[in-house]
Amino acid sequence: MFENHQRQDLYRFFARIFSYPDGSLIEDLSTELAATADLLSVSVPQLNPSPDLVELQVAYTELFISRLGGVPAPPYGSVYLEEAGQLMGQTTQCVLRAYEGEGLNHEVGGEPPDFIATEMEFLYFLVGQEIDALSGNDLELARAARQKQIDFCHTLLQPWIKQFSLRVLQTESAAEPYRWSAEMLIEFCRHEEELYGVD
Repeated sequence: MFENHQRQDLYRFFARIFSYPDGSLIEDLSTELAATADLLSVSVPQLNPSPDLVELQVAYTELFISRLGGVPAPPYGSVYLEEAGQLMGQTTQCVLRAYEGEGLNHEVGGEPPDFIATEMEFLYFLVGQEIDALSGNDLELARAARQKQIDFCHTLLQPWIKQFSLRVLQTESAAEPYRWSAEMLIEFCRHEEELYGVD
């Protein structure tokens, strides 16, 4: 079972890897993948060769944003949770209400609230609340922060994240960093389900 600071590190990694790639990600990519694999006790990914920024941006676009014939793995919860894959449906509004309930404004580059990276950042934030409460010996606040994580994951993340990850893995053209990350995301979510007691 992971400690909370390790869970934060993992949520931060997945938020970063599933965001549109920038130069800093390229610089840290091999190190970040290796650290995440080590935490999850899976084989350390070897990138052959390590992609440059433009290559990774093209790969990201084709996998998640726009491709002739359709995007293989849309990174939005509503695509998987809503009837007929409707984007910005009722579940998206539920995600937005969860953010607003914590006093957070949703302004992330025009992405819908249920964008995978934003949901990962939100869970990073909630785990941080629990860490802060525990450091202040406020067990009631810590329990409330943990319950928010359970509710959000059980209702709005876990029901779609494996399907999303499998779509990445089933896309033969998916770049190695995204394939590795999808595998590790499945493993991390399995750990989180055990932690939360979700069947």
